[in-house]
Amino acid sequence: MHKKFNKKKDGLYFMAIGGCSEIGMNLYAYIYNDQWILVDMGMGFDNSLGRELVVPSPQILLDNKSKIKALFITHSHEDHIGAIPYFASMIDYPIYGRPFAIEMIRHKLLQFDLENNISLIKAALKTPIKAGNFSVEFVPVAHSTPESVALAITTTAGTILHSGDWRLDDEPVLGTKTDEERLREYGNDGIMALVCDSTNVFNEFRYGSEKEVRKNLIDLAKKYKKNRLLITCFASNLARLESCHVAAKESGRQLVATGRSIKKIEKIAKLSGYLSDIPPFLDEKKANILDPAKTLLICTGSQGEENSALSKIVADTHRSVKLRSDDVVVFSSRVIPGNEKFVSDIQNQLVRKGVKVITNIDCDIHASGHPSKEELVHLYGLLKPHVLIPIHGETIQLHRHAEIGKECGIENTIIPQNGSLITLTPSEATIVDTVRIDTLGVDGTKLIPVNGLVYKHRKQLSSCGVASILIRYARGSIKLLSMECFGVFEDSEKVELQDIQSDISSEIRVSIDRSTGTSNAAQIKLIVAKIAKSIFIEARGKSPIILVHVTE
Repeated sequence: MHKKFNKKKDGLYFMAIGGCSEIGMNLYAYIYNDQWILVDMGMGFDNSLGRELVVPSPQILLDNKSKIKALFITHSHEDHIGAIPYFASMIDYPIYGRPFAIEMIRHKLLQFDLENNISLIKAALKTPIKAGNFSVEFVPVAHSTPESVALAITTTAGTILHSGDWRLDDEPVLGTKTDEERLREYGNDGIMALVCDSTNVFNEFRYGSEKEVRKNLIDLAKKYKKNRLLITCFASNLARLESCHVAAKESGRQLVATGRSIKKIEKIAKLSGYLSDIPPFLDEKKANILDPAKTLLICTGSQGEENSALSKIVADTHRSVKLRSDDVVVFSSRVIPGNEKFVSDIQNQLVRKGVKVITNIDCDIHASGHPSKEELVHLYGLLKPHVLIPIHGETIQLHRHAEIGKECGIENTIIPQNGSLITLTPSEATIVDTVRIDTLGVDGTKLIPVNGLVYKHRKQLSSCGVASILIRYARGSIKLLSMECFGVFEDSEKVELQDIQSDISSEIRVSIDRSTGTSNAAQIKLIVAKIAKSIFIEARGKSPIILVHVTE
């Protein structure tokens, strides 16, 4: 049963509603003297059992709706803004973000016919925003999407630095460098707590810059001058899209794009003043008309997503792009934890088709937007926080991040789980309460609990199939009219199906003849299901789900 969390809270608190012990679903709350602000509202990546994606349950936001003063967005990636359309009906507070993030949100809301329902406000840099008991400043940081920011959250109790997704890149090809000077100023004034990205804690040293990635993509485009080049990357990585354009131009190729998200990002980027010097990407219909040696194709699918452009190309179901055995496919991305099997599968399929596959193992063709240990240590030095709270990572990453903080002299480190309520003071952080936060699957137009009955049943169906049995029962006589099975028998096993159906039919007749007082449909269903289950197990070692329908 849901535990309501809406009692008055004095003091300063932090709570992760999503984003801890997982990659994605970033949604955080800061509470000061019973007034709330939220940071980010993201989705997670999960398309199993018919789910399209996952979001954290918004129940705690509904319970405290009147107390929430604003939502602040750190950047435009889906794991930070993707849940907004699904929670739009409960958002009656303003959303603040940098212009590019706001345009991305506006476009998402437009897709759901919700663009006029929410106040979207483009925030300036170096101009603190007052929201209830909080003052919030947007501080520029380098990341793989433009206009990413950290948030300096100030209250009379102290200042918290919420890092967002960030890294140090001295040579960004798009966007700005991390504003180390402003961070140092905050550190000199005193940072109570650093709430910080943990994604790359196991990388000792920082990744190369996007400038190096661009150079390597140009080199690949020139090296494979007789082959068509397909580059798959995160569509939201504008710098990478621009690098693909430069690689195409430098190697004498034409740039073709396939994948809805790439086309969407291109449109929004140009409306926001980015990619303005780049001609429109050619339509995917040109892919098989152009000279392969003069073509560079950007496509979605770097994570092995089932309905992505690359997956369709590999499966030969793409309506415009047909794979060639001499194609070269470049995975210019990192693998999000949990997607390893999907990515491996699609890469193996490509190799079996004779295609050359190039990944970051072969050469530096991806620069992460997240901090390594080296960069984290540098940030600690700038901010000198009293408390460290690792976020944005799986459990093992959060623990390693806490260890790094302690190694650097930050004694007050605390590892949150989703639902942990952490009280913050200048000297310590303590978990004082825990609230259950469910995960919901986006399933068509519905939000369904991932641990609920619907997905439990779907998992059972996927593991053993179903047998639907129709019984006629009248005046003590019983007859099995039909049995349909799904996910149980191959087409070549029709004889075995008939044998099992015959055995079930014979056994239920014997059982009903022996029984006394069996006269209603509910009892008949139980008897038939028990018999069918036993016969399936004896014949095949396992039983499907048995559905019995009785007609009288």
